[in-house]
Amino acid sequence: MRLTPDDFPAVTDRELRELWTRHHDADVRRLILEVHRAREVIRQAHGDALQAQLGMWNREDGNVKAALQKVIDALLAEKIRLGAMGGISPKR
Repeated sequence: MRLTPDDFPAVTDRELRELWTRHHDADVRRLILEVHRAREVIRQAHGDALQAQLGMWNREDGNVKAALQKVIDALLAEKIRLGAMGGISPKR
């Protein structure tokens, strides 16, 4: 099976736990933690985006701005952490 960045079966949380248990290599565990962290950031950003949408529906500009700022801040922090914005790459 040929895997591409846009076409592959998603790794389930259960599979991640199994990989963690099976592999004690520090690099493999770093990758597992990176996937877990990315999923948490996406989950939180989605929740904040939904709060912004609700604020728009209710015409609550302050809530929209606050929720969107949380999304922007979280995603920017990840970009910096990953070195995409000139930040410090994760330590090895």
